[in-house]
Amino acid sequence: MNGQSNPHGAMMPAPGDWREPDRRFVISGPARPRDLRDLMGQPFFALGRRSHSEPLHYRTRQVDISVTSGTCGMATIRDADILLWLGGQIVDALNHGLWVSRHVRFTPWRLFADLGWADGAHQYRRFHGALMRLSGTRVATSLRNGPDWQERAFTWVSDLRISHEDGVALTLPAWFMEGVCDCARVLSVDPAYFRLDGGLERWLYRLARRHAGRQKEGWTFGLADLHVRSGSMSPRRRFAAGIAMIVRRQSVPGYTLRIISGGKLPVLRITPTVSSTGSVDNRVSHTVASVTHDTVGPVTEIPLGEFRIGSQAIVFEREISSVTYITNIYTLSTCTPRARLHARLYIIDTYAILRRATTTLQQACDVFRPRVVEKALGRAA
Repeated sequence: MNGQSNPHGAMMPAPGDWREPDRRFVISGPARPRDLRDLMGQPFFALGRRSHSEPLHYRTRQVDISVTSGTCGMATIRDADILLWLGGQIVDALNHGLWVSRHVRFTPWRLFADLGWADGAHQYRRFHGALMRLSGTRVATSLRNGPDWQERAFTWVSDLRISHEDGVALTLPAWFMEGVCDCARVLSVDPAYFRLDGGLERWLYRLARRHAGRQKEGWTFGLADLHVRSGSMSPRRRFAAGIAMIVRRQSVPGYTLRIISGGKLPVLRITPTVSSTGSVDNRVSHTVASVTHDTVGPVTEIPLGEFRIGSQAIVFEREISSVTYITNIYTLSTCTPRARLHARLYIIDTYAILRRATTTLQQACDVFRPRVVEKALGRAA
């Protein structure tokens, strides 16, 4: 058999050997999950905790992606944990000179142990639901598929069989196998990623891992571009508020996030907490990534309160009229960056003054209202 030596001296299978139809890959040991670069930062999965049935269509000058759901809904980014784990198992086997196949067999407890899932009835239901959605979600993409990519649609898993005796048997798509068998297309995943609860947080980590990597300069993205790239079903304003909340918590492992100004719209700057000269997907650029064309000028961090979305009404009786305050995202595109910054700070200061005033009025009402009631009762008596 043809093969090649890995750095440890073992014979590695030839790149196309996984295509042999009669071969089976049985998973028995632990392995660190790996992510496929092509899946990171692209809208391949639903971001919500609950699945939806709305199709995803994403198109740029470089790539076309179309994702449609099955009867159980679209596969979510949490469901993709299974693919990351399977990818890690395949990479680990290749690194040890073992033969692999896209026809895979494993026991659920092995996946639970590697990903930190609790071994209980709830996790088995989650696991079963994820497999159903992965097997029903249909994907068509021009990435590595040539001009007839629409005719090469696939599901994330197929030929799915689950039994108490044999565990889980499934077949991975050739598109996925071609990616994970190419060491230049896979990246390791921080174990803390699997403890992230929010779908947007997970998507941001994968985006950062692909583009920013461990480069000291990090990477910069326009918020409008991120909204399109994520495939989020939320309106852009709510999406921006979600980004701001994640920036406030700094919950993306291994990276620091900041919202800054400098162009027509705010942008997100992602920098690694530990820098390295390791390779990433693209070189660092100070232009907003991918499909947008705005250039980031002098950077100024934007107060996160500017991205809070909400409203609260304080209503007083009789003489005092109702007061409502709402915080929105302000876009002052006709001003210079410095003028926009001063205007935003003025708006935020004005909002703070109004809020303190309404709080003071509310406290005054709380003090005087009982006295007014007592006097009225005394007159009635």
